[in-house]
Amino acid sequence: PRREVLARALLVGFLAFLIRVAFVLDFAARPLFDVNQVPGTDMEFLVGWARRIAGGDFLGRGSGPFWWAPLFPYTLGALLAVLGKGNLVGAAVAQAILGALTCSLVYLLGRRLLDETSGLLAGLMAAAYGPAIFYTAVFLSTTVEVFLVVATLLAVTDASFRPTARRWLRAGVVVGLGCLARPNFLAGLPALVAMLPFQMRDEDGRPEWSAIRRATLAFILGAALAIIPATARNWAVGGRAVLVSAAGPETFRIGNSYDSTPMNFVYPKKTRMPFTSAAFWRHQGRKAILFWGGFEPPQNVNYYLAREVSPVLRLPWLAFWLVVPLAAIGVWTTRRQARSLAHIYAFLGAYYISVVAFFVIARWRLPLVIPLLIFTAAGLVSLFRWIAAQQWGQATAAVAAVVGLALIIHPGPGPFVFAADHGQLGYILANRGAYAEAARHLAQAAAGLPGNGSLHRDLG
Repeated sequence: PRREVLARALLVGFLAFLIRVAFVLDFAARPLFDVNQVPGTDMEFLVGWARRIAGGDFLGRGSGPFWWAPLFPYTLGALLAVLGKGNLVGAAVAQAILGALTCSLVYLLGRRLLDETSGLLAGLMAAAYGPAIFYTAVFLSTTVEVFLVVATLLAVTDASFRPTARRWLRAGVVVGLGCLARPNFLAGLPALVAMLPFQMRDEDGRPEWSAIRRATLAFILGAALAIIPATARNWAVGGRAVLVSAAGPETFRIGNSYDSTPMNFVYPKKTRMPFTSAAFWRHQGRKAILFWGGFEPPQNVNYYLAREVSPVLRLPWLAFWLVVPLAAIGVWTTRRQARSLAHIYAFLGAYYISVVAFFVIARWRLPLVIPLLIFTAAGLVSLFRWIAAQQWGQATAAVAAVVGLALIIHPGPGPFVFAADHGQLGYILANRGAYAEAARHLAQAAAGLPGNGSLHRDLG
């Protein structure tokens, strides 16, 4: 019954909110929360942009085309206009609400595509996934992106099961908003359209081409309606025809030069590798494999450093190295439902390729991981069912596969807090006047970065 489904969705969301708000309030009281305003970080840029919007600079005249995707700073700007431009704690609580709503949508997506038990378990797993909790208190677009990925998949699922032009138009608007939050969503648009002939078939199994054409037009129109305002602003204010944001080519160069790193990044000094070179494709292969490693590659702020300073985040939350092996079992056990799941495969596959094309960092990986949890839940449910039915051969093979994959993926004991992270926290502490503790962290940074003259000078 609809009332029971709503009650379960609210319960999942409420539990997720309690976890997230507990972390936000704990983390906001700690010095590392100031990383959101450290000069030179992405967070400081986005918070500053949002504050300008909250102050009335809606179009950003004189700043050229949007360099980064605009949805998050405009959303944050609207929040700060209501809460006050200095109220970052209140804005983080608002992100906690959005993260909790995402978990409710994961439950609805899982029950719609698989079954009630898998959906409920997937929603609870999303509530307890460590990196998703962490990014609630970090002012990057991650929480908004994850919400829009799940919302996109749920809207497309609804339109696939009950196809009408209105539902496909709505699904297009949602994915268009996703493009405004993370342009990688643009790779998912053609992938979703390509799946329509596999999903929209008549009773004889033949594609319903007239319905497919109507769905495609409505879907693309919805996406265009969401994206066009950003494109029009870029043309009118920035003077260039930029669809969403202009950073793509430079980000691609950073991730694919001869001295680029596959995880995180350093600004390269060498030229970009040609598409036709063996070096380029070897580099893509390394990134494609490293994407599935259990380590959470940091950028701007380190998840593992936050775990050290926050007792809430230090609790044994669900981790990537366990999610993926169980998801592999879930993908196998749901293979007979491949037609109804085709849009999930297509969108997540396209998103995966789009991340690998640049470089692998934890926050870019998260929008793929959260919807993947429906397969993680399916794998766990299947395992329990095999055990309950005493199907020991299948259960043993599944456990062996999960343990084997988990051992391969597990990042090991660390340490994963690096010298640069200690330096970042040291400067934050120094700015707060906590000089003794700041000196301790700066000394750890200086020991790891012996060639950094300014760090040694500042420590002195």
